[in-house]
Amino acid sequence: MAKRENRLKPIEHERRQIENLKTLEPIATPPDLKSLSDGLIDLALAALDGVSVLESGHIIKKADLQQFADMVVHLQSLAQE
Repeated sequence: MAKRENRLKPIEHERRQIENLKTLEPIATPPDLKSLSDGLIDLALAALDGVSVLESGHIIKKADLQQFADMVVHLQSLAQE
């Protein structure tokens, strides 16, 4: 496969694909865990957003990573013991 000069278009493509997952009805996820499932999708989207920021030549600040960490903490509250 040829090396791409720019990862922004593939990142955006993957972001759209993952975002589309939230519009689909889960077939095996228990209803009480759908919010956890959606939160994991949101986390994946946030990670791709971070990669996109870096690929655009910008920096990610600690506050941005803290927001990412806060998302993980929230997911922990949605998970079952």
